[in-house]
Amino acid sequence: MTESPNHSVYFVPGLQRGLRVLEILGAAAGPMSLSEIGRAMELSRSSAFRLIYTLRHMDFIKEAEQKNTYTLGARVLNLGFAYLNQQPVTSISRPYLAALRDKIEVSTHLSVLEGEEVLYLGSHQARSGFVSNMATGTRTQAYASAIGWCLLSDLSDEELSLFCEDLDMVAFTDHTPTTFEALKVRVQAVREAGYVFSQGFRDPGGSSVAVPVRDNSGNVVACVNISGPDSGFDFDRVDTFYVPETKAAALKISRELGYAGPA
Repeated sequence: MTESPNHSVYFVPGLQRGLRVLEILGAAAGPMSLSEIGRAMELSRSSAFRLIYTLRHMDFIKEAEQKNTYTLGARVLNLGFAYLNQQPVTSISRPYLAALRDKIEVSTHLSVLEGEEVLYLGSHQARSGFVSNMATGTRTQAYASAIGWCLLSDLSDEELSLFCEDLDMVAFTDHTPTTFEALKVRVQAVREAGYVFSQGFRDPGGSSVAVPVRDNSGNVVACVNISGPDSGFDFDRVDTFYVPETKAAALKISRELGYAGPA
């Protein structure tokens, strides 16, 4: 959002600090004490206490098992799911993802690009037991996943270079691109093939197929992917079954969004 000339008049510092507390607790590895939150916020203990008191009163945070430590409350989760459900592509994709899951017998997902991350908007876990460890609301680094490469495939090389500028591109496996040039190769492959088949690219022992979803302007706005443990896949049918079925589901969602381009 562009900063208004009247920023100092419109901006509400107390609201900003309260939301920052939620961000800090959300990013923390575990519950935090009042002192830890105060230090992270660079606030006095009394100021931090007032923020925590207010957020606790509204059920946005709660006291953890260890006395005088705090973690996010259920109301934050409710807001998160409300946000996810308000995304039009989420409701459009739901029946197609469920049907795809039932046909291929592994988990199906819908994701979008949010900043530098992949955000899972919808997840339909396999009924067969070959479930994925990715659930609705999960976030992963876009540069390091097949889904991310799909979502980045709409960017020009110049835009992709800017995307990489401030990234700390850590390798998760031997397949992880750790430079702009390496990521560009991955993204270009998606542009040419229209999908990514991943076997152990992010997590050893896991496989997936990812396909972009396009809107009425032809822009990539989401990604459909199927994923699960290697034991859930028949690798002899990747090109004849899993890829075509995933592409078909992504195209149906794209058509609902007004996409009129080629399959």
